[in-house]
Amino acid sequence: MLVPVAPLSGQVAEQRAVDLDHVILATPRLAWGMDEFARLTGVVPRRGGQHPGRGTENALVTLGSGHYLELLAPITPKADSTAPRLIPLGWALHTHDLGSVVARLRTSGFSVAGPLPGSRRTLDSTLLEWRTAAAAGPGLEGAPFFIEWAASTLHPSTTSPEGCRLVTLQLSAPDTTRLHDFFRAVDYPVVLRPASPGGLHLTLDCPRGRVVFAP
Repeated sequence: MLVPVAPLSGQVAEQRAVDLDHVILATPRLAWGMDEFARLTGVVPRRGGQHPGRGTENALVTLGSGHYLELLAPITPKADSTAPRLIPLGWALHTHDLGSVVARLRTSGFSVAGPLPGSRRTLDSTLLEWRTAAAAGPGLEGAPFFIEWAASTLHPSTTSPEGCRLVTLQLSAPDTTRLHDFFRAVDYPVVLRPASPGGLHLTLDCPRGRVVFAP
């Protein structure tokens, strides 16, 4: 059984140190992923740009209330004999004080990479900048990473195509013990349920109805 990661309908905690930023759907080819997302939802994603040094590119749609969805694909597609799908790949929590979040995680015994700088340019040459950090280790599969946007950067949820609304983001894992400790360390309320295999399930309300993306 899967349960909501956090309340998403009219329950935004403005004073929360971290909150949902974006969710990522992996696609083997960006053009195909954009067409498939538009077919399923009725909303056409907008190309965002390429990530320098990472070999990936993206397209975005807003999910409202400071949230957005990212379609992520390799710039050079790999040969794959399996049928292409849009698969939940990961998610991010935003914060205005990444250093504090990292310190809290390390104090709680987690190994954290970062903060690390990141950037990309949009197709109109607008520079977006951010810093990220992520905890890793056994039992943290499915955990979000953290992002702090530069003060000069417009959040992508304000500049991406509208039409879809986030209903639930659901997370399950075979053993939730370490994940519970992780979310407690950053004071982000979640409800987790053991399930195997684990993974993210994303439910959206869009012009063409309710759409679910699952592993």
